[in-house]
Amino acid sequence: MSQPASIVSCKQTTEQGDFMRGTLNWLATLFLIMAIQLPAAATDLNVVHSGKWPPYADAGLPGQGLGVELVTTALKRAGYTTFMRIDSLDRILEGGSLGVYDVFATPWYSDARNQYLMFSEPYLESYIRFIKRKDKDFTYESFDDLRGMMIGVVQDYAYDEQFNDSRDLIKISERNLIQNLLKLTQGRIDATLDDELVLQYEINQYMPNRMKELEFLPKPLAVRGIHIGVSRENPDHKKIVAAFNKAIEEMKKDGSYDSIVSKHHIYIKKPAH
Repeated sequence: MSQPASIVSCKQTTEQGDFMRGTLNWLATLFLIMAIQLPAAATDLNVVHSGKWPPYADAGLPGQGLGVELVTTALKRAGYTTFMRIDSLDRILEGGSLGVYDVFATPWYSDARNQYLMFSEPYLESYIRFIKRKDKDFTYESFDDLRGMMIGVVQDYAYDEQFNDSRDLIKISERNLIQNLLKLTQGRIDATLDDELVLQYEINQYMPNRMKELEFLPKPLAVRGIHIGVSRENPDHKKIVAAFNKAIEEMKKDGSYDSIVSKHHIYIKKPAH
């Protein structure tokens, strides 16, 4: 028995839609691969960062940021030639899973990312700290100390799993850190939080001389390692990670690591005006 024309038409439309979605997904992946100049030799590496995490990774900073300069210096010492790319986080992670990007320069570790990236030892540590006005008298030892406080957070930021999941804290969400810092100086929130160096850089760049009105709470919410993540699709991923770890240790011994950190701390901790 033949099917009614309306059913056949609906079925064809559904199949055509599935085909188009599959084709678009395939094309998006193809374009991502074509957009990257693939390394010509085993010692050539496509290194990528988001360009949106100053002072660790930003194309406008010396060496493209503290984290990026440490990474490129260590990889060069290990015998690799780096080709630097900037991309969105979603495309970076997709490119890492496909093997389009060899090295993600500044990721935090997660179990999900570890499925397709091999992580180095941390080459920097990220201290997630609360910052408040000096005239606001409170300390932080546990979440109990934050009850009733209005805390400025950035949307979708992975501060700390327990903090993010807590429903006992008053968290006021904004799109970026600067909005939270403005609200903090205006007394509209009690505290905000981020990586300590990120906070210092943002305040000194965009709110010079306001740091004297603010203070960090001594206890960090979390300490997160900053690593390189090497695509497991690269057949030499274990070798690259081992060589990077060794180069970082050598840089710490000969003083070049501290020299790079000190160079970046000059502009991170000094008001822009």
